[in-house]
Amino acid sequence: MMSKRRRHDRACRCGRDDAGCAVLAVQRLSRTRVQELAEEIWTVSNGTAVPDRPVLDPRGSRPGASALAAYRRRRHKERAQWRDGRRSRRAWAVVTAAVLGVGSVITPVLGPGLGWRLAVVAGLGAWLRLRYHPSASARFWRRQALAQRRTAAALARLEQEGWLVLHDVALPGWSASLDHLVIGPTGVWAIETWAHRRLRPQLSWKARAVADSLAGTGIPVRPLLCSGIGMRPPGRRLVQGIPLVLRQRLSAVVRRGSRVQPVQVQAASARALEVLRPAA
Repeated sequence: MMSKRRRHDRACRCGRDDAGCAVLAVQRLSRTRVQELAEEIWTVSNGTAVPDRPVLDPRGSRPGASALAAYRRRRHKERAQWRDGRRSRRAWAVVTAAVLGVGSVITPVLGPGLGWRLAVVAGLGAWLRLRYHPSASARFWRRQALAQRRTAAALARLEQEGWLVLHDVALPGWSASLDHLVIGPTGVWAIETWAHRRLRPQLSWKARAVADSLAGTGIPVRPLLCSGIGMRPPGRRLVQGIPLVLRQRLSAVVRRGSRVQPVQVQAASARALEVLRPAA
């Protein structure tokens, strides 16, 4: 039975008991049943039939999609604030002053043709310097998306060998996403890309939630953190109790895990495709 109330070992982080937790209740249901309940709620609320919507296959999710979407949202918001704020007006004022100032000084010496060309170049340089640039928090999500794509490339060989490899997936009720899920002869591996040393990994509760959703298949779910070259501090192999491996050794570590029965792999794969969805 799923349990979230063990000390420091919770699949859901709300304060309710197991019987009153909506997240655990939804995770116990199959995707078909969740869709049926949603259709019933829609029909009662609107008095009309639910429009047909395609079933999203988690195998179609792209690595780093959630992180890239977060980067684009932040960039769009910051750019809108920049356009409406003082920095935009100051940037245009400096560019105009640069063009007129350089043009008025150089044109009498070099002539209007070359002088104004250099003035335009000066204005362009000022604009490139003062135009909107994404903040560090926005660029973090862009780097995270790139790191997740690189991890997905490291797992591509396993997928070619017949393993089920899913990227950027989530369970119903999740506001976060799981970077990678690998199912094969050595069991189920919940993998996240650790692209920043100051970032606290949230993989433990995600792995437990996936294990709860796969309950009944009899297959273990192992959490694993993957880092790029130079990310792992010397001698450090665990982060909050989770194994940390370099990206170039990721496939080898997954292959060396303890073997499980093929029937368990098939059951876990079918269940994962049923309950998981693309996160973005």
